[in-house]
Amino acid sequence: MSLALTLALTATRSTLGLVIVFFVVFPALAHVLIGVAVAQVLGEKEANENYRQGLTED
Repeated sequence: MSLALTLALTATRSTLGLVIVFFVVFPALAHVLIGVAVAQVLGEKEANENYRQGLTED
Protein backbone atom coordinates (compact mmCIF):
# COMPACT_ATOMS: atom_id res chain seq x y z
CA MET A 1 0.00 0.00 0.00
CA SER A 2 2.82 2.44 0.77
CA LEU A 3 4.34 1.88 -2.70
CA ALA A 4 1.05 2.94 -4.32
CA LEU A 5 0.98 6.09 -2.22
CA THR A 6 4.55 7.05 -3.14
CA LEU A 7 3.88 6.55 -6.87
CA ALA A 8 0.57 8.38 -6.88
CA LEU A 9 0.43 11.97 -8.12
CA THR A 10 -1.74 14.64 -6.66
CA ALA A 11 -4.06 16.58 -8.94
CA THR A 12 -1.85 19.65 -8.60
CA ARG A 13 1.34 17.81 -9.52
CA SER A 14 -0.21 16.13 -12.52
CA THR A 15 -1.70 19.43 -13.72
CA LEU A 16 1.64 21.20 -13.37
CA GLY A 17 3.34 18.36 -15.21
CA LEU A 18 0.90 18.61 -18.10
CA VAL A 19 1.21 22.40 -18.23
CA ILE A 20 5.01 22.13 -18.37
CA VAL A 21 4.89 19.50 -21.10
CA PHE A 22 2.29 21.16 -23.32
CA PHE A 23 3.20 24.83 -22.78
CA VAL A 24 6.99 24.61 -22.37
CA VAL A 25 8.49 21.40 -23.75
CA PHE A 26 6.40 20.95 -26.90
CA PRO A 27 6.66 24.59 -28.04
CA ALA A 28 10.41 24.58 -27.38
CA LEU A 29 10.78 21.40 -29.43
CA ALA A 30 8.69 22.90 -32.23
CA HIS A 31 10.84 26.05 -32.28
CA VAL A 32 14.01 23.99 -32.48
CA LEU A 33 12.67 21.88 -35.34
CA ILE A 34 11.45 24.95 -37.23
CA GLY A 35 14.87 26.57 -36.74
CA VAL A 36 16.62 23.49 -38.11
CA ALA A 37 14.31 23.47 -41.13
CA VAL A 38 14.94 27.17 -41.81
CA ALA A 39 18.70 26.67 -41.55
CA GLN A 40 18.46 23.74 -43.96
CA VAL A 41 16.49 25.83 -46.45
CA LEU A 42 18.92 28.74 -46.27
CA GLY A 43 21.89 26.42 -46.79
CA GLU A 44 20.22 24.78 -49.76
CA LYS A 45 19.40 28.19 -51.24
CA GLU A 46 23.02 29.30 -50.95
CA ALA A 47 24.24 26.06 -52.55
CA ASN A 48 21.81 26.56 -55.45
CA GLU A 49 22.95 30.15 -55.97
CA ASN A 50 26.60 29.05 -55.97
CA TYR A 51 25.79 26.33 -58.49
CA ARG A 52 24.05 28.82 -60.78
CA GLN A 53 27.06 31.13 -60.64
CA GLY A 54 29.45 28.28 -61.40
CA LEU A 55 31.19 28.37 -58.04
CA THR A 56 32.46 25.20 -56.40
CA GLU A 57 31.21 23.99 -53.04
CA ASP A 58 33.68 24.08 -50.17
